[in-house]
Order: sequence, then C-alpha cells, then structure tokens
Amino acid sequence: MRDEQVRRYARHILLDEMGGLGQTALLVSAARVELTESEPRAELIAAAYLAAGGVGTLVVAGASDAQRAEIAAHGPDTRVVPAGAGQAVALQPRPPWWPSAAGDGEALAFWRGSMAAVRFMTAIVDRR
Repeated sequence: MRDEQVRRYARHILLDEMGGLGQTALLVSAARVELTESEPRAELIAAAYLAAGGVGTLVVAGASDAQRAEIAAHGPDTRVVPAGAGQAVALQPRPPWWPSAAGDGEALAFWRGSMAAVRFMTAIVDRR
C-alpha cells in the first residue's frame, strides 16, 4: 500500500480482524453490484460503502454515468466500471424484526446496503 492509502485506511488496519493484509486483500478484490428496478437505492448504498472501504474494482451494472461518478467519489482507490466480472454482492432480505412503518424505505435501504457491504468485505478479509 502507498503511504496515502495507509493513512486513509488506518482505522481498518488497526483492527485485529482486518490488519494490513485484510485491507490489501480488499484493494485487489472485485465486487459486482447489479442495480435492479426494485431495490436501486439499497444497491447504490452498498456500492458506496464498498468504494469507501477500499474495494479495488467495483462493477456496477445498470448504473448511469452520474451514479458511477457518485460512487467513485466515495473511494479514490476504487475503479468503478459499468461491466465486468467480480464477486456478486447480495442484498440481505428485510429482517422479520424490522418494523413496518410507513416511510421507512430509506432506513431499510441503508440497513440492507450496509449489511451487504459488510458481509462482502468480511468474506474477502477472512480469506487472507
């Protein structure tokens, strides 16, 4: 890793579960997020978290140029591309304990997107 990457990901590197090797594994990994008509907000959130976490290549299928640019702004080390191969990132289903209040779609999208990103990154780091 370059010096600026060590500074950027210092909080990750300090975690025993992650360390420098785990962050390096993320920097060389590739994730694939496919935007669907039914869940685009949650998928965009997952992609933004993955970019901020330092995933090396992020394939965002079905995203516009503006959406890819917005995702890329979250992670300067992440290459965001419209097509290609990568490990699929799956959104988590709505949990049974989630309250079904009107207007909670944004909160649920953040929960589902963040959980998908964390599970993807955990799987990559655990392989190191």
